[in-house]
Amino acid sequence: MQLRRHQRELEKICQEVLNGRGLKDIVCAVTPGGGKSLLPQILAARLIPTVADGLCWIVPRSVLQDQGARGFQNPSHRALVDHRLEAMMATNQANPTRGCAAYVTTYQALAADTRKANVKEFRRKRYILVLDEPHHLEEAGMWHEAIQPLYDQAVLRVLMSGTFERGDRTPIAFLPYIDSDRGDRIDWDCTDSRAVIRYTLADALSEHACIDLTVHYANCQATWLDAEGVEHHVESLAQAGKQSAAALLTALKTEAALELLGTGVKDWKVHRVTHPRSKLLVVAANIEQAQKYTAWLQSRGVPGQIATSEDSTAAYQAIKAFKRQGPGAVDCLITVAMAYEGLDVPAITHLICLTHIRTKPWIEQVVHRATRMDPLAGPYDDQRAYIYAPDDRPFRECLDFILAQRHTALVGASPSTSVLGEEVFPNPQGLFHMTDRAESSIQPLRSGVLGMSNQALWANLEVPSQSEIHQETPKERLDRLRKQIEKHVRTHEQSRRLAHGTVNRAVYSQFRKSRTAMTEPELHRVIKWVNKAYPL
Repeated sequence: MQLRRHQRELEKICQEVLNGRGLKDIVCAVTPGGGKSLLPQILAARLIPTVADGLCWIVPRSVLQDQGARGFQNPSHRALVDHRLEAMMATNQANPTRGCAAYVTTYQALAADTRKANVKEFRRKRYILVLDEPHHLEEAGMWHEAIQPLYDQAVLRVLMSGTFERGDRTPIAFLPYIDSDRGDRIDWDCTDSRAVIRYTLADALSEHACIDLTVHYANCQATWLDAEGVEHHVESLAQAGKQSAAALLTALKTEAALELLGTGVKDWKVHRVTHPRSKLLVVAANIEQAQKYTAWLQSRGVPGQIATSEDSTAAYQAIKAFKRQGPGAVDCLITVAMAYEGLDVPAITHLICLTHIRTKPWIEQVVHRATRMDPLAGPYDDQRAYIYAPDDRPFRECLDFILAQRHTALVGASPSTSVLGEEVFPNPQGLFHMTDRAESSIQPLRSGVLGMSNQALWANLEVPSQSEIHQETPKERLDRLRKQIEKHVRTHEQSRRLAHGTVNRAVYSQFRKSRTAMTEPELHRVIKWVNKAYPL
């Protein structure tokens, strides 16, 4: 296994910085599934402690926060980059790294940091700031304002995404824009202070970083009432024209969605007979629909779990179990939006897309949840990803965009010279995003699947395998040590019939510090002390 081209480019840029290049910004446009999660590790391993004292990695969701911290301990990642660094999960605490090289937090946490703990930390130490999926940062928005002080203070700023594009086409914070005949577009030119790394799907195909992909389209009929009570009917979703949005919403809220769900689940069960590691991801339009699909699956013997923003703790645990294999693992996950972007579960083979969102960056992100090669799933040639979706024109247009990049790779064109998706995507105005207002303006009545068709996208490509080893993240180690101390304290108090809190007060009196603020070595010292002072 070796570094991919964009990862090697970043290493080269790091060396230039070490040699004195006055670089302030790095923009990394890396196709989903291309391996951008390794970039913060390269930055930390090459630039700490010479250029910076630490690295702050900001991600859109807590699930990705855990994934980022865990990535620092991935044995294959460590071997590739040659490091033994760790990253701490932190949410607006003082000293967020706790002795690690980096800390991973979320945009939501930064927006809620009223005590400015992160700003104070950036003033205390030199930090590299990594903004992951910054298309979540609307220019002049609340998250933009919260992160601006960190951006101003950082010794190096790195923006990395697979889709540098917002669904509403508003500007993304911290990116340079230039006027063109198609309106404002991102300036991808390198300057003395800014480096740009571009790694397209064509690049990934050329480096054999993608697996074979087949899309199963369901052509649907749909009937609904509009706001005036007038009944509408389309015989074919694929030919619905201006009524596509209403027809799609109807299909997703009535029988057609369950028919498509049933088809995908049936195929997945058959696939699991020969591929037992295989997992299924279902993406719903909203929480109500996700709950409906979950109940439908469970009633048919599919023990799927739900992960939505409605219950973040339960969702976090469900996604964590979805990433595992063996006892306690979840093989089917139903989500809305929180688990698709950045979710790295190579065992996903089947993805059922039952949502009405039809923007190019969103569809690109969700489709690529299934394109990762699973090194433990047997021979590479046996691996394939299966996507199930309604047969509407916007979804097909996005897949045509993927095909265009596939063609670039297969005809032998230089991937490094290929343009980014926003510049080659066919008819971007044809996409639609159903708003809440539009949803409430129709009353879905009935629908049905008329037929299924499929489209294979690219041939199998050989990818080297790697071992899968579970490691505790620094946060998990701290949590385990705190639980160990608490268990010891409670057991001692109960066995000696002491009042609750007696030993805890003694521990605080001895160390004069809350255990939640302690580093790992400090917690080990507490364990040693309580074992001696309060034996069981």
